[in-house]
Order: sequence, then C-alpha cells, then structure tokens
Amino acid sequence: MIYRREWKCNARGLIIWTAVLCGLVLLMMSVYPSFAENAKEMEDMLELFPAPLQNVFGMNTLNLGTFTGYYGVEVHLINTLVGSVYAALLAAGILAKEENDHTAEFLLSKPVTRAAVTGQKLAAVLTNLFVLNAAITAISFACTGFSDEAVELDILAWYMLAAFLLHVTVASVSFLLSATMRRSRSIVSLALGIVFLSYALHVIAGLSGRFDFLRHVSVFSFVDAAAVANNGIAGRDVTVMLLVILLCCAGAFGYYRNKDIAG
Repeated sequence: MIYRREWKCNARGLIIWTAVLCGLVLLMMSVYPSFAENAKEMEDMLELFPAPLQNVFGMNTLNLGTFTGYYGVEVHLINTLVGSVYAALLAAGILAKEENDHTAEFLLSKPVTRAAVTGQKLAAVLTNLFVLNAAITAISFACTGFSDEAVELDILAWYMLAAFLLHVTVASVSFLLSATMRRSRSIVSLALGIVFLSYALHVIAGLSGRFDFLRHVSVFSFVDAAAVANNGIAGRDVTVMLLVILLCCAGAFGYYRNKDIAG
C-alpha cells in the first residue's frame, strides 16, 4: 500500500526528471558526429583551457575524438550531478513529509510496523532511481548509433554503473536525514548542500595537487569519468559507497523505529 502510494506520488517527478536527463543526453550526443569530424581542431581549442580545468573535467586524459571520451567529458557530469540532485530531492523528504503533512498518526494507526513503512518508502526511492538510470542507460546505448566507429561498450557500461552507485549513495544519506530530522525544507537544503559540497571538493581536488587528498572525501571523485574510463571503479571506492549505503539505510531503520513522531 505505502509503496504503491509513493510510486504514484513520485511518478510525475520521475517522468519529468527522466525526460530532462534523457533529453540532455540525446542533445549532447547528437553533437558528437560533427565534433568527431573536427576532433583535431576541437582538441586544439580545448587546449587553450587552463591545465587545472582540463584536469577537473578529464579533458587531458579522455580522447574527445572517441564516443566514450566525449561522453565522459560532456555527458557523464550531467548524469552524475543532475541525477544526484534528483536523488537528494526524492529521498530527503520521503519520511519526514508524514510529520510535516500531519499524516504520520493516521499512517501508523494502520496495521503496519514502522520498519515496514521505512522499508516500503526506501524501496520506492530505489525503484525510482533504477527506472531513471535504466532510461539513461537505454538512451546512452542508443546514442552509439551516432558513432561511425566501434564504441567501447564496457566503458559506457562502467559510466552507467558509476552513476547509479552515486545516485543510490546520495539517496541513502538523504534518506537517513529524512528519518532523523523533522522539517522537510531543512532536510532538502542539507541534502542538496551535501551534494554540491561534495562536487565542490571534487573540483578543488582537481585544480591543484595540494588538495588531492580531498578526492578521498568526495563521492564525485569516486566516479570521476577519466578514472572510470581507464580503470573502472576502484574496488576501494565501491566498498566505501556500499558501506555508506548500508550504514545509512540501517541507521534510518533503527532511528525511525524509535523516533518520537509528531502526528
């Protein structure tokens, strides 16, 4: 019942965000054929960018003349950053809204445990993220038709997996905030703040070697396009993200079960 209700409530938002992200992917990749034809001139132009900026966006590592190189520079950032914003917005208020809308007392009066409420809402979040990423994956692989050369599909698959793991990680942190805090606006602001702070740390780490240590505290560095294209996702980074997901979800279940909820 709760899962179905959350699915219906979030369906419109999911459709809009999916349409926007898939549209951006299609728009950016539709430019690739003309870019590939003039790859040498384009790369010469991009070399005018400062070296630190090239490092941040992987322009000094990825070959923009290839499909996966171009995708990594131009599209992967959109998928990870915009998708993370959606994940934060989706998960941040999904538990707290029951208190804000004064529906918690009615909901919990039903023959359903708090663990079931938490589990079904979490399942709804994960389902939405899966559908979003499945649509992005489908349109991304369909866009390989823009390439006249063979596309390294394994690298493209790594991009998709990295984005999905990032989205789930962001959602799990936001879900924990939703379980422990009361005001939806404060939760959303904090969740979005965490997303943009993490991205800012990733950018700062790329601008100077002195701040390279910041890569270890930014989840965006874990899914950096250049690193993913060259070596996939590092096992250590996958472990960290999975631990964050498990701990945040477990924390949400544990806290919400004993939370003093205002109806």
